[in-house]
This record gives sequence, C-alpha cells and structure tokens, in this order.
Amino acid sequence: MRRALSALAAAAALVPLTAHHAHACAGCRNPSMPVARLDAVELAPREVRATAILGATYLDTLHAAGCADLANCDEVPVQPTYMHHQKIYPAELRAIAEVGLTRTLGFELQFPFRVVGTTIQYTTPDGQPYVPADPGVHHRDETLAGIGDPWLLGRWGARLGDFLLVLRAGASLPLGRTQPNPFVLGDAGIRHEHIQFGTGTFDPVVGFQLARPIGSVQLAVYAQGQASLYQNTHGFRAPARFFGGVQGSHRLFGTLSGGLGVDLLYEGAERWDGVIQQDGNLGRTEILAAGVLVQTFGETSVTLNLRVPMYRHIVTGDEPGGSLSSPVMLSVLVSRSFGGH
Repeated sequence: MRRALSALAAAAALVPLTAHHAHACAGCRNPSMPVARLDAVELAPREVRATAILGATYLDTLHAAGCADLANCDEVPVQPTYMHHQKIYPAELRAIAEVGLTRTLGFELQFPFRVVGTTIQYTTPDGQPYVPADPGVHHRDETLAGIGDPWLLGRWGARLGDFLLVLRAGASLPLGRTQPNPFVLGDAGIRHEHIQFGTGTFDPVVGFQLARPIGSVQLAVYAQGQASLYQNTHGFRAPARFFGGVQGSHRLFGTLSGGLGVDLLYEGAERWDGVIQQDGNLGRTEILAAGVLVQTFGETSVTLNLRVPMYRHIVTGDEPGGSLSSPVMLSVLVSRSFGGH
C-alpha cells in the first residue's frame, strides 16, 4: 500500500504544467464543481454529524464572437470578430447534517449556498481594447449569490467484515434560482444570464463509499451521481453529473493524517427545450489528482482537500472553441458528531 501511495505521488509530480489548459466553449460560464465527499463513518441511533464544506475554484476563459464576414453575419447585432476574456470565481458553502435513526439507517440533508463572481474584458483578435455594440448583454462584471438545490438523502451503513459500506440515495430539491433560456434571449440581443443556481427539477442522487484499513493505511473507494430526468419550466434540463475515485491515507504524526487519490469527474450536455446548444455546455471529462490533510481536535475534524487536473477534455461541438484554464479546486471541511448511544 505504501508503494501504491508513492506511485500516486510520483504520478502527480509528473503532471505537465499545461494539464489544466483545455479547448473550451462559451458555455463554460455556467460553472459547476463536484460536491466534496464525506468520509464513510458509522452513526449510532440519534447521533448527528454536522459538516460545513467551503469549496472554490477559478476559471479563466477566452473565446471569440462576432463575424469575420460581416456581409453574411447572422449574429445580433452584426459586428466584427472580437474576443471575450472572462474570469469566473465560483465558491460554495455547503452545510450537511447526517442523522442516525438505527445502527444502519439514517438520513442526510445538504444545504448549499453559492457565490459566483465574474469579470469580462473585450479585445480585438490582435489584443487591442474593443467596445462591443451590445456591452453587458452576454457578460458583465458582477457577483451573484443565492442558495443552491438542497439534497435530501436516505442513508444505509454497515460493517461487512473489514469493510465499512455507506449507501446514499435521494433527490435534489428545486429551490435554487434558475434563468430563462439565455440562447433565445441572446439571439434577440436581450440581456441574459447563463449561471444557474439550481436545476429547477427534482433530480435523483445516488452514491456509495467503501472503506477498509490495510495495515496503517485507510483505503476508500467512492462514487456519486446526479441526473435530471426532465426539463424545468424554462425548458432547461441540467446535465448528468458523476464524481468518483479512490484514495489512500494514513497517519503522518500525532492527530494529523494525509492521503493521495485519483478522482474522475464527468458532466454531460445541458439541453434547452430539448436542444443541445452548440455554444452551451456540451460536456466534459476530467481526471484529477487529489491530496488531503486531516487534523482532528477531539470530536472535531478539519480536512483540507486539493485537486489538480491531470487530464481534461471539454466537448466543443461544431463551433470554434476557445480556451479554458482552471488549475486547482480547493475545499475545506469541518465536521463534528453530537449525541448517539
């Protein structure tokens, strides 16, 4: 196991510095982050485990708009080719309560609050400042904040020999703010918003965690998925999302533990009125190297989780792609258990 952890560390060290760059589309301005996983734990009857997760990342996107041939331009308004350089700062604070009902059964409530900041600069293709004919219609300097969709999940956990298995299943509740079809509004030259704080639909959520100690190493395998089965009142159907991986950790010294892992992140295409828009979110696949530190203070644990991309593929479709750089995802978790018998 120690050799496996050493191999993971060596693989992360060999990741090229350009791994976080990728061809991307304009739809990257509706960012999403994987929900940080919780460690698999046993819950006693009436025991409550409270967790707060603060996660954040940074995206730097560049894409072209306008038309090279103004005589045959179908954009509104008609204007020459120019560049959109947008920076996006998404962050989320997620409050989680896990409640044990019996030795195996329980439930879980996750309540997210999101903040997304954006900045925009326009230039000509050769880098000179440019003022578009419709400033503020597609992008603007702004900070948006609001609740996301809460998750209500049933929980089953049990010891299976040396393994601890935790299964979760439930649904997201459509309380997060959603927006009208931004592509219809954009085609009409009307100010619009791409960032969705929720899906507007009840979406099934399922996941599992499997943990086993091997000597001084704690090995964990985990996966989580969410899918929208129908479109909301604005015609938006959110993409299917999957997040999973494997991690090994062990005690470094005292009450400090550390670990390394590899995660897989997949997101499908979003749809508007049943149509996949070519300059919207068409899907992405990422393989992430993960590092974690866990410090315990009595009944409280503090976890620092850092992920960097080793591989990133963003579907661009038929439209000319831009570029995206997002070199790191960071999350901090604070957990504490109360009660139980």
